[in-house]
Amino acid sequence: MKDWISNLLLLVFVLFAVYMNRALIADFFGVNIFPLPDMQNQTAPETSQPLYSTQTTTRYTSNEPEAEHSEHTSCGTPVLFQCNSASLGKVKIQIADGIYTWQDERGITHYSDRPPEQGAMQYRFKSNQALDYFELDLDPGAQSTDFRNRLEAKLNAVFRTYSGIIGLEAMRKVKLRIVVANNRSAYIKMLDVLGASPKGNQGIYVSKHNVAVVEYRNEAQAMRTAVHEAVHAINQAVLGNSPRWFNEGIAEYFEYIETSMNLSKLKPNRSWVRNDYLVGTLVHPNSLFEAAGSWRGKAQSRMYKSSWAFMYYLMSSQRGRAQLKHYMRLEQKNPCNLLRNSQIQSIFETGAGQFANSYAQLTRQRLTAHRF
Repeated sequence: MKDWISNLLLLVFVLFAVYMNRALIADFFGVNIFPLPDMQNQTAPETSQPLYSTQTTTRYTSNEPEAEHSEHTSCGTPVLFQCNSASLGKVKIQIADGIYTWQDERGITHYSDRPPEQGAMQYRFKSNQALDYFELDLDPGAQSTDFRNRLEAKLNAVFRTYSGIIGLEAMRKVKLRIVVANNRSAYIKMLDVLGASPKGNQGIYVSKHNVAVVEYRNEAQAMRTAVHEAVHAINQAVLGNSPRWFNEGIAEYFEYIETSMNLSKLKPNRSWVRNDYLVGTLVHPNSLFEAAGSWRGKAQSRMYKSSWAFMYYLMSSQRGRAQLKHYMRLEQKNPCNLLRNSQIQSIFETGAGQFANSYAQLTRQRLTAHRF
């Protein structure tokens, strides 16, 4: 009788232990714990592998042939995180260096690079397009001036969109240091100097030094990698420490940003979408919040995809953006610590049945670009 009771208690203990560690067990065996319904008939099988990751922050290389749908940016939580080390203070209106403005006795406004004897001041742009969001220190390698110009345009669009989420008053000016290595050999040497491993990656952001290194393979890939890594520097400057699901999800979200005048267009990340539909399976957001050590091996690609999908979901509605703003403002209050998982779940209401229904729609609907 006692043996039977002992065996029963042992079985209960084992089952409880399995339940408490279900996420780690799923990652180990590569099991999907939040399957997407009705996807098998909509898209081709998932073949992409992660292209970036970090100990600091890296971009992984797929074993698949080079193609847009097989590329994926992934960067991890930086080691030796430096709280707000990339911040240059609050965002201000940009001053046009060496341009002066004044009004004469008739009330006519003048602009010149040579001020009069008195009464002139440096000209300040009035449009929010001229906000001084960042200072870019770019070593473009063999890339043309056009690469820098297009990168700056994309980064300004990222900052405008980011400001629209958290609010301009909460933004910080960011120091961005980006180095483009012309080939694999140069890339490996640069990472060796930084004490980072080049194994399996083609881009890395090292938070300790606040520098991103990008291996150039083609211009489109290098541009997406540079944008992705710049978002990590923005997160560090604006929020301080941030959890991996957010840090990677929002970087993945901005990768395919396009800009036209003062408008931003954010296309669904092609690593996770085929013919405008999401492919494969997702990890539930609650599991993302808890999965600090589960971004390895077979589970890694699914973690990046799930983080991007959750960010896309939040940015798809005014309610989601308001929740995201609330979360970011709270995370910003203590840049060296993270919110508790229970707080995050409460903010995004991920335990509610209404959330489950609306989030499941993401798995069935055609995904479109966001415009801001």
